[in-house]
Amino acid sequence: MHKPNIPKPLKKIWRFFRPFVRQSLFPFLGLVYSLICWALMKTVRMKVSGAGNQKKVEAAGKKYIYGFWDGRQLMLFPFAVGKNLVILASTSDAGEVLTVIHRFFTLKVVRGSSSSDGVRALKAMIRALRSGCNGALAVDGPQGPPERAKTGIIEMAKMSGAVILPLSAGVRKKFFIDSYWNRVQIPMPFTSGRYVIGKAIEVPPTANRQDMDKMLALFQLELDRVTKESDEFFPIL
Repeated sequence: MHKPNIPKPLKKIWRFFRPFVRQSLFPFLGLVYSLICWALMKTVRMKVSGAGNQKKVEAAGKKYIYGFWDGRQLMLFPFAVGKNLVILASTSDAGEVLTVIHRFFTLKVVRGSSSSDGVRALKAMIRALRSGCNGALAVDGPQGPPERAKTGIIEMAKMSGAVILPLSAGVRKKFFIDSYWNRVQIPMPFTSGRYVIGKAIEVPPTANRQDMDKMLALFQLELDRVTKESDEFFPIL
């Protein structure tokens, strides 16, 4: 992608004001976004399918990691409330806004991504999972390609002992923001939809690279399946 040629004086001005913007404006934007998201999702009637898959994991005394597509996060924020989740937020400017949103919906936050501080972030997530938290990960982030799972969640499950739960959300009426790589989905007010929790996937601590590649392919198939299920709405006859 071609980068615009920004004059040096403007770059210097931005570098001067950027700390203020990150510390003041971005948290404000995050709070505003959170309130709008909360108010919007309060109007949407959501049901849960596949809850039994999660209950089996909990009954076995195991922790879990939700794996989902980045573009559906807005619909998933309310679902996260009260589940003792830890999630990754990138170190980018967008991550500053997301951090506020995540905390608004009771998620704990680890900063980092596969493209920035990846090893440190992975270790921090694993420590949080081992200490008793459950996890959440946008598996196609931070830059896509959209709806193609990356290996991070498999490595996280192997090293932490947590079980992977594919998760999707879909609504009847929505619109898309196509200008973003993840094609963000936004529900229309007063529509209805569902959350779908897929079958649990366990990654043995002894898994080698070939095993992990197979587990990633299995996870991709299951997340594709629950995504399709969350988007299937049939007319009432």
